[in-house]
Amino acid sequence: MATVALILNALTVVLGSFQYGHHIGELNSPQKVITTCPDPPTPPNNPNTTLGGMGLSSQGLGDGLSSSLPTCIPMTNAEWSVLVATLTLGGFIGSLFVGSRLANRLGRRGALMVNNAPLVLGSLTMGMASSYGAMLLGRFLVGLGCGAVTVIVPMYLAEISPAELRGTLGVMNQLGIVVGILFSQVLGLYYSTATEWRTILMAGAGLAVIQVFALPFCQESPRYLALQPGGALKAKKSLQVLRGRQDVAKEIRDWTRQDERAIVAEEEGALGASPLLNDASDPLLVGGYGPSGEDIQDHNSNATHGSGGLSVVEFVTMPRYRRPLIILSLVQLSQQLSGINGVIFYSTAIMSQILPSSGAMITVYISIVNVIMTLIAAYVMDKAGRRTLLMASATAMGVSSFLLAWSLNYQIPKLSAFSIIAFVATFAIGLGPIPFLIIPEVVDTAAVASASAVALSVNWTTNFIVSVMFLKLQEWWGGNVFYLFFVILGLLTIAINKIIPETRGKTVEEVAKSWQPSHRH
Repeated sequence: MATVALILNALTVVLGSFQYGHHIGELNSPQKVITTCPDPPTPPNNPNTTLGGMGLSSQGLGDGLSSSLPTCIPMTNAEWSVLVATLTLGGFIGSLFVGSRLANRLGRRGALMVNNAPLVLGSLTMGMASSYGAMLLGRFLVGLGCGAVTVIVPMYLAEISPAELRGTLGVMNQLGIVVGILFSQVLGLYYSTATEWRTILMAGAGLAVIQVFALPFCQESPRYLALQPGGALKAKKSLQVLRGRQDVAKEIRDWTRQDERAIVAEEEGALGASPLLNDASDPLLVGGYGPSGEDIQDHNSNATHGSGGLSVVEFVTMPRYRRPLIILSLVQLSQQLSGINGVIFYSTAIMSQILPSSGAMITVYISIVNVIMTLIAAYVMDKAGRRTLLMASATAMGVSSFLLAWSLNYQIPKLSAFSIIAFVATFAIGLGPIPFLIIPEVVDTAAVASASAVALSVNWTTNFIVSVMFLKLQEWWGGNVFYLFFVILGLLTIAINKIIPETRGKTVEEVAKSWQPSHRH
């Protein structure tokens, strides 16, 4: 049952996802006003002259600040694409090298607290930028913070969730993202002007400050605390607050047993799959750990209590995590290769080509639909299978992508608008939330931080490629670029069907057993 404390803790942490969503959408609507300078350069002897000879504004963020900043920063489409994609470069580094390390060393709550520093600094740098280089720097810093957020927030939500609400609370991460995108699009409607576009970019700093003040009132993840030496009592107290009851010992014992049995199941599956995996040099495979509770407890303690979790290198190289690595990489690739961020980043530009007077509003409608469908996903996530929802989502997105390509090529505005909305809506029920949600469902607690880091680095890398290439592909191929996504989604649907196990309602141990030779079909 969801308690008030559980909900408040989840909402506070999801402010991180909200910031990520805001930064995804913040450059969408103001692209034209940022990159286009309608006025001629100001003469050099004019006191209002700025670096590069661009005109200045005396309105907007305040006379003192705005009078020293240009009203625009000219960029080509290629430069704009690089600026948009720089978020993903920072995100890659933040997810792979920052998020997991902070989460293991400072705890999930402490990691989010520290992580707000680059989010504040990046937002302020972008909001006060007077050059393209400053915009790139700010975007990169914001990306660092967003990358760490994508690792830490889903992990925290999974670790505080009771089993029966694991899917519903897990979807809150995606809900935070889509509400953040909607927030940025609404700001874009009102502030995409030559004098006020900086307000959109600086709003992220305010969101980060709000979370900094709210986080001290949250509980640290009890599952993280349970991994620390002597942390059992702290874990118990944290869980008692979250559950609103004193009797939580059984739930803590269940965590430990599930993680220990998952390690054994994964090792047995790996050892049965290939004799090469029985490597005496791997200390976690030495000693023939079996189902004996004492042996497993020592094994789990040795694996985790030194640092609070496995490192990224250990996760990638340990044979028992090979199958989870393949699964997590596939779902992350599926999310980004679907083309979703091409639509989110450039939906205003796409729709403005065929509906010049309505492009920005349609972008807002898209975000509203995204929020509604994510709420629906939260309702069905613990009722329908993860694998079923992934396949349904990928299939429906493929159909929507085909219709979008066809309608763009033949200039059918209403069908184009419908196709984009359907594309985003069907993303929200499967490929949106599940790649984040599934991570702690296929690896044990000790490995979840590093598994998240690796999985999200795959996500950010693919995101970067799509972000950089989308506008260029659209220039070359026009609407045909969505035929490419149609083909990719078809291939991904086949791969999901063959590789992804069902995880709903299962422990990590049960999921691990599903890919052992005797369970494969």
